[in-house]
Amino acid sequence: MKYFTREELNPSEATLNLIRQLAHTYRVIDINNKKTSYCLN
Repeated sequence: MKYFTREELNPSEATLNLIRQLAHTYRVIDINNKKTSYCLN
């Protein structure tokens, strides 16, 4: 079993930027009570 140190739990800045970009462009729309997700470019 691998033990994680505090440093391994911190994502890199590049990973954080990718997550921020996806979160900014990700949307959910509700059509006829059905939720559909899409991503804006």
